[in-house]
Amino acid sequence: MFKRLLCGLAAIVLLASAAGCRQEAVGDPLENKADGQNLEHSASSGNEGYRRTVLYYATDDGFVVPVMKMIPWEEGIGKAALGYLMDTDANRASAALMGLKTVIPEGTELSLRIDSEGEATLDFSGFTPHASVEEERTMVTAVVNTLAEFSSIDSVRITLDGQKVSTLPNGTNVKQAMTPFALNTEDGEISAGTEGATALTLYFPNRSASLNVPVTRYTEEGSGIETAMRALIKGPENAALRCCFPEGTELISADLFDGVATVNVSAEFLSAQYTEGLDAAAYTTMYLTANALEPIYELNILVEGEPYEFNVAVSAPLYVNEFASLGG
Repeated sequence: MFKRLLCGLAAIVLLASAAGCRQEAVGDPLENKADGQNLEHSASSGNEGYRRTVLYYATDDGFVVPVMKMIPWEEGIGKAALGYLMDTDANRASAALMGLKTVIPEGTELSLRIDSEGEATLDFSGFTPHASVEEERTMVTAVVNTLAEFSSIDSVRITLDGQKVSTLPNGTNVKQAMTPFALNTEDGEISAGTEGATALTLYFPNRSASLNVPVTRYTEEGSGIETAMRALIKGPENAALRCCFPEGTELISADLFDGVATVNVSAEFLSAQYTEGLDAAAYTTMYLTANALEPIYELNILVEGEPYEFNVAVSAPLYVNEFASLGG
């Protein structure tokens, strides 16, 4: 639990405070946006003049991931945020430290206009085409989802050199204004077009355990916490991601009530303690996956009905991923 309670009434106060922070930090992106005219100038003591901003990067494995970055406050903060996704030497070096890649071609000039209905028009001028349609689509996903983190923006339209276009140079459809994209959708028998299918957002670490990667999986089993935890325990479809549950682990039960998630698993999970960091990684992925269903402030893991004891302290993630230092 984030900021494990010390005792009594003081503990309750701390917990309530932490809950509010978590709901702002890892809740639904469209509910967790900072208004362009009412931004958090100071994220915490000593960070005056900086703003917590969630940016979307590509990974070396081809995923798109959200990363919280402390960036200096300035007017036109939405455009400034996109500047960190530009393929410059400084941005490239900063991103590479976390196994990330920038997405906007170097030399591109940006302008951003937001209308009263919440539609942002992002214009690219001097735009150099990407090497592939996959890279182009990744850029579109990253810039749209980054801008949608701001409460003043509900949708994003992309134009080139001030002109509306139907497609980008590699064929990506940008004819309509776009809302945030589901991330890293798995290829499976069940797709978005399957009748009765619902989307789950699951979180898995990459192989190096440096990033938590959101994955969209479609299922016909509903979108409740039991379905989500069962899917998480099953593991990722992509070999570049890691399952945090020992082989044979099964879900016994799961519930989510009043901001508290409780997950009861079989005894096979106990062997996670013998692989360094595995049980803590499982905690993080379970927390993020539950929080994607409904904002939570506490996760309890049970094994055969008994509380699981971690060998090291675990804390709830404030963000899916974070740059380690001010300004990244």
